Amino acid sequence: MSTTSYLTAWIWYLSAVVVLIGVWWYWTRKLPVFARYLVRALPVAWALMPWSVQLDHQRLAPAWLIAIFEGLFREGGSGWRAGAGVILATVVALLLVAISWWLARRRRAADEVDPADIVGGAD
Repeated sequence: MSTTSYLTAWIWYLSAVVVLIGVWWYWTRKLPVFARYLVRALPVAWALMPWSVQLDHQRLAPAWLIAIFEGLFREGGSGWRAGAGVILATVVALLLVAISWWLARRRRAADEVDPADIVGGAD
C-alpha cells in the first residue's frame, strides 16, 4: 500500500468516526449522566486506538480491527496482540468516565444551596 493510499484510508476512517461520534452523542444526550458518559467514551476509545499492523511495522490501523482480523482470519493468529490495546483503551475510558461522573456529582452537590443560608436563619 502506498503512503498516499494509507493516508487516504485514515482520512476516510477518521471522517466516518467523527460523523458517527456526532450522531452517537446526539442519540445519547438524554441518558442519565453516568450511562451517557459510559456509552460515549467506550466507542470513542475503541474507534480511535491505533495499533501497529504487524510486529516491527511502522503503519498503524485501528486496534479493534487488527484484533478481529488476527483473531479470526490469520492462521494460528491471536487477537491478543492488538486486543491488549483495546483493553488499555477500555481501562483508560472507564477511568475517565469515573472521574467525570465524580466531578459532575461534586459540581451538582456544590450547586445545591442550603435554604437556611439564603434566609439567614442559620446564625
